[in-house]
Parts: sequence; C-alpha cells; structure tokens
Amino acid sequence: MDRFFLAIMVSAVLLLIVAADLLVNGPAFQEPTADVARVPSTARPVR
Repeated sequence: MDRFFLAIMVSAVLLLIVAADLLVNGPAFQEPTADVARVPSTARPVR
C-alpha cells in the first residue's frame, strides 16, 4: 500500500511539473533546433 501511495504521489508531482511548464511556455512553443548540416563552414581551422 505504501508503494502504491508513493507511486501516486510521484505521478502527481510529475503531472504538476508538466502542467506548470505548459502554462508558462504554451503547448505550441518549441525552440528552433539548430540545423548544423546546413550551416556553411567558411572558417578554416587555425593551426
């Protein structure tokens, strides 16, 4: 019974963290990912 209660409490805390994150950032907010393959490499390595 104690493990079941602990599992419910941990799940509730994780759910609250996700809900707070969605409230702050919004459901459609995603940071743009850096596409390294498309960045032209014009700089030469320094020896």
